[in-house]
Amino acid sequence: MPIFRLILALAGCFILSESAAQGSLLKTKFYCRATSGKTAAILRELSGYCGVAIEFSPSSLDTTKRHTLTAGRTSLGAVLDKILAGQYVTVTERNNKILIGKGSTPLPNGYLQEKYMLYGYIQQESGLEPLPFASITVMPDNRTIQSNVHGFYSLNLPAGRYVLMISFSGASSKTVAVDLQENTTMNLVLSPVLLPEVQVDAGNLPRRDAAVKLDRYKGGMYSNMLGETDPVRSMYLLPGNTESQESGGKLLVRGGDPGQSMFLLDGNPVFNPAHLMGEISILGNTSIKSVLQYKNDFPSRFSGGLSSITAINTKEGNMEHWSGEAEVGLTSLAFAIEGPLKKGRTAMMVSARQSLGESVYHDILSYDANFGDIHLKLTHLLNRHNKLMVSSYIGNDRLELTQDKMQQLVQNTNQYLHRWNNTLTTVNWNSIIGRRAFANTAFNYSSYNNYIAIMYTPPLDGGVGGLFDRAALNNYSSGKRYEVKTDIEITTHDHLQHFFGGRFEYTTIQPYRTLFGSDFKEAADDFSRRAFLPFSDRMLYYEIALRVGNRLLLRPGLHFNDYQHNSFHNQSFQPRFFSSYAIDKRQRINLAYTHIGQLLHMITSPYTGINRELWLPANERLKPAENRMVNLGYEYKDNRIVNITADFYYKKISNLAMFGEKTNILYNSDSTEKNIVTGTGWSYGAEAALEKRFTKWKILLSYTLSWSWRQSDSLNSGIKQPYRYDRRHNVNMLLGYQPLKGLEISLLWHFHTGDFITLPVLISFKPEATFADTNMGSVPFRGSIYNRLNLNASYRIPTHGRFKHTVGSGVHAVSQSQGDYLTTIATTSRNYTTPLYQEQLFKFNPYFSYKFSF
Repeated sequence: MPIFRLILALAGCFILSESAAQGSLLKTKFYCRATSGKTAAILRELSGYCGVAIEFSPSSLDTTKRHTLTAGRTSLGAVLDKILAGQYVTVTERNNKILIGKGSTPLPNGYLQEKYMLYGYIQQESGLEPLPFASITVMPDNRTIQSNVHGFYSLNLPAGRYVLMISFSGASSKTVAVDLQENTTMNLVLSPVLLPEVQVDAGNLPRRDAAVKLDRYKGGMYSNMLGETDPVRSMYLLPGNTESQESGGKLLVRGGDPGQSMFLLDGNPVFNPAHLMGEISILGNTSIKSVLQYKNDFPSRFSGGLSSITAINTKEGNMEHWSGEAEVGLTSLAFAIEGPLKKGRTAMMVSARQSLGESVYHDILSYDANFGDIHLKLTHLLNRHNKLMVSSYIGNDRLELTQDKMQQLVQNTNQYLHRWNNTLTTVNWNSIIGRRAFANTAFNYSSYNNYIAIMYTPPLDGGVGGLFDRAALNNYSSGKRYEVKTDIEITTHDHLQHFFGGRFEYTTIQPYRTLFGSDFKEAADDFSRRAFLPFSDRMLYYEIALRVGNRLLLRPGLHFNDYQHNSFHNQSFQPRFFSSYAIDKRQRINLAYTHIGQLLHMITSPYTGINRELWLPANERLKPAENRMVNLGYEYKDNRIVNITADFYYKKISNLAMFGEKTNILYNSDSTEKNIVTGTGWSYGAEAALEKRFTKWKILLSYTLSWSWRQSDSLNSGIKQPYRYDRRHNVNMLLGYQPLKGLEISLLWHFHTGDFITLPVLISFKPEATFADTNMGSVPFRGSIYNRLNLNASYRIPTHGRFKHTVGSGVHAVSQSQGDYLTTIATTSRNYTTPLYQEQLFKFNPYFSYKFSF
């Protein structure tokens, strides 16, 4: 397509122009004579014996300066750089001559010297695990870069001697001396240090984007309800992030719905990113190498998440020796093991978790739950510059709730049942191409199956339509996704990098008709299929990261989508921009503009209850949703005093899909899409986070002030109204105390104002029924506030040698508001009175865990 060729042509022009920037005459090698003198005299002498004619006007030079040249073989560029650095001149090549003219800016130090590439991986000692986002500071230039998510780094430096300072959270810093006289491959190895596992780094803003990194190697205190350290769940401590158990565990970010937050596992999208409706991450902490969340800005390679994208990257496996751990708690078992299949060439890592059965949860927590997952990854070094990784993940959940208040009112037992699973397979090929480029090519497969059932006991004499004494509505859906993509980064200059790539995706969504009866039906064969929903997407992107001096970073980019669903075809150009300016060593401000699209609509019911969502691909009526956002950020980072971040954002989302007022939300026929309406959304607010460390104390405090609105001409007479997830105030506090070595005690408190609740006009138990033409009950009202307090403690038992032991204990929801996550409508009499009951899905829950590692 023309746009594909245009983007590739632009990338080629930038790359070729930078490659040609350093002229061939400046690379001329010769034997420099020892001499001293003023600028003009040295240049005339140099022109006479170096083999290249040098022309200049004395008026363009500062002729009063004196210089001293030492004898030895060198390049013409290195000698001219020493003579002309800091002078207001330009240096060009023309007709096999070096022309020196008058310039408007000083010539940068090192500008004329021949430059070489220093590149490789930053790895962890005794395992060779690549370290993502490790920092390298080049001395004496005092310039800092970071390795990418795969641990790869590249530096473009003038020939000379340098000292590299390498640092990474959880590893001992290291200093390496380098004499760079040619293009050099060098893997840098850091030694690990024993630190507690997870901490949200409130002040960590990577230089080339505004992603927030949750670092598993730093000391942290967040534990989930199983007692596991949980870096993914730690995201809920960050400002702008909240949770909703009504949404199957998906993250709510900046007032958006759960379908607007995408989770990537090694670059592969996950449809259902949690266990136990969000209380537990889909992957154990041991397997996780890094977690990044993008919500302030979105690099051009991303699409599919209007509110946020969370990238989870897993460990590759120990190439040197075997290691592992096992953990047992009151309600689950877990283990992980990694090691070399062929030392130094092939490694594996496998981790698994399994709950101890439904009866344990039912006795302790008054609900039945069963979940498990297994993750396997194989890594093979094909050669020094190529690496192949194959990983697979399978996760399963089954959750059945018995709501006490409902049981007392209507004598109904099996009130709610939810069963879902994820399957993912990923093949990644990392390749270092030449001395300037790094490429990652991936083949991804992911699928999900989602079963939801709700049982009601209608207060109608003779049952429902004279058929049943109770009514069960069973919903089932599934989806599959196939993807191939390539991401390439090229370093063409010490201040310029290029990022470009492409992707092809084919997705199928298979909905089924609602099964109406008197019992739950969990078998997929019991359901009849609705119309098959396939779509394909082709994507290209290109962006550059341009550093202007040591303080300013500019990153403009363009994302292009070409989408096809049946006969509907849509193309979209999405510009992106990010800039970061360092005020001083501790302060930085950044500005971002994002235009990002989403092809798959998760249509959320405005009414109360769990998991009333429907996935639909964009079509002629429901165009792809698009978010245009501006974000202004500020960061103050001083680990000795305090780390502070603040962000102000405004976003407008077009082509939002919503349930219509006349839709019977308990039934979805083949014409469901005709009952969906479109509208516009707005979200804006301010976020702040503060992190303070003392000798034995740590505190992390985050606050969000936000507004979220929705408007559709087909709803509420076209009046703009608060969105379901409009939570005005959101506060998170994490307080940690370390009274002695190895012992950490923490307190976690969540608070937010209530959701906006909308009552349906009518719930009909006749599958073919729709609502009356009325707006009664369509105006939402604010629900009650929510808060929860967790207590955690962990202790690393002092041991000698390779074996380590850790015990943990605590209470999940030691104190919480009565309205936990779910609001239920119960009809108690034939006059159809509808009181609201707020149910606590996960109540007071003590836990104990023991972990053994080697």
